[in-house]
Amino acid sequence: MLKNLRIEKKVFAEVVAHLQAVYPQEGCGLLAGLDGQVSHWYAVENSLHSPVAYQMDPAQQLQAMLAAEEQGLMLLGVYHSHPNGPPEPSQTDIEQAYYPDFVQVIVSLQARAQPFVRGFYIIDGHVNEISLLLE
Repeated sequence: MLKNLRIEKKVFAEVVAHLQAVYPQEGCGLLAGLDGQVSHWYAVENSLHSPVAYQMDPAQQLQAMLAAEEQGLMLLGVYHSHPNGPPEPSQTDIEQAYYPDFVQVIVSLQARAQPFVRGFYIIDGHVNEISLLLE
């Protein structure tokens, strides 16, 4: 497990733009890079099209995973938005944290002009916050 996750500012800006574009639905996707540094992101359609839950489209999720592998990158995290909620895991997020090795990055859009982001490891129902560093 990483002690912190570093995200390139350009990548973070692009992720936020994606989440704003699908608002008021929850947006989601994958984050990849090397050595704890996120350098690539992959938008994945929320097949639920919901403002309170997400489920990654399986085919798009697989495509994103294969693209990261082809680029020689490691998958580091999953991101999604909370359009009207705080940047902390919901009970559903905790129950559906299927990738314990990935940082769960949650972007709150409660104040759309000032997105707020936090990251967590969620393992067996236990939530541990991790530092996110925008570089």
